[in-house]
Amino acid sequence: METATQERTSRAFEPATISNGDAAVFSFGVTQRVIGRLTELSMVAAKENVRLAAELQITALEALHESHSAALRRLSAWPDTLMDPQHLYHRGYLEALDAAQRTLTFMTTTGRLVTQAADRLQTAAMDAGRRVRETLETSSGMHETMRR
Repeated sequence: METATQERTSRAFEPATISNGDAAVFSFGVTQRVIGRLTELSMVAAKENVRLAAELQITALEALHESHSAALRRLSAWPDTLMDPQHLYHRGYLEALDAAQRTLTFMTTTGRLVTQAADRLQTAAMDAGRRVRETLETSSGMHETMRR
């Protein structure tokens, strides 16, 4: 008698188990696609961060090289300054203007690089968001079809 009751009970829950199993598999597939899209976005962000760091490092090294060259120019001018101190002031003023221009150029380049990286990341994020939305909309339609 227990066996018959168990069989009837299991037969009663069998359709629900099959549809729940299909729903679980469907949900797992959708989740996997969404996570795939987000993983792609994370990889793009990581690549962009590495690219930005490399570009900033190159810019910083160029600025360092320029400042080193300016320091060497100032050192080479010292023997002449003892003869003409007025020339030292004039040259110092020009060097200060040149250093300010190099600093502004460095800041502009850095700002441009960061802005470009942010634009590329925004584009990638918008694309990933669009693809996730499409995945969810497609899966929503498929889920409605499965329910019927």
